[in-house]
Amino acid sequence: MERMILEAQFRPTMTKGERNQLRVEEKVPAVIYGRGEETLPLLVDGRTLRQVLTSGGSNVLVDLAVKAKGKKTRQETVMFKDIQRDILYQDRILHVDFIRISMTDKIEVAVHLNFVGEPAGADEGGVLSLVSREVQVKCLPGDIPEQFDIDISGLNIGDSVTADSLVLEGELELITPHDTVLAQVLAPMAEEELEPAVEEELAEGEEAADEEIAEESGSEAEKTKEDS
Repeated sequence: MERMILEAQFRPTMTKGERNQLRVEEKVPAVIYGRGEETLPLLVDGRTLRQVLTSGGSNVLVDLAVKAKGKKTRQETVMFKDIQRDILYQDRILHVDFIRISMTDKIEVAVHLNFVGEPAGADEGGVLSLVSREVQVKCLPGDIPEQFDIDISGLNIGDSVTADSLVLEGELELITPHDTVLAQVLAPMAEEELEPAVEEELAEGEEAADEEIAEESGSEAEKTKEDS
């Protein structure tokens, strides 16, 4: 697993105006916590942060150099625990949580699944359904795989691939249940199966409409009787 270097500054208590100015300067508020040590509020450069995430992904190991005024630079080995992004602009990061880790202690992480190939069943009209996009594994931080490649070219209609088919190297431990379906090829729904379903839905809609009209008519008749 690749390691990236990122600098951070200690973040003092700020006013609303100062926090708004941070956004103009592309400074991202952050915190670091974990391993029984104090939680520290930080600031990191937004441009550098995006470069780290683009190069290494969310599972990247980060050597964080924390600078505090009047103190020696503090080195921390961390990973991303949470990344908050702007709803409208996903490339704009609003806040980051870093968690301290030890290179000698195993951790649980989510690893991305990369599906390779076109399923054989697609030639017969089958529909590929990607059920899971990631799996949970437990390993040392230095052994975290970037992704798992899964060849789905051999899947025919009705076939599926489950988590237990993953090839785990070294001391990786699969946390996701082994029978979890990751991808499957579904049979196409025939027209003769679609038509009855559509007709039934239309019939139910017409029946509901008739009942509503009957209720309205009854209410109107009752009202007329009362008025007279």
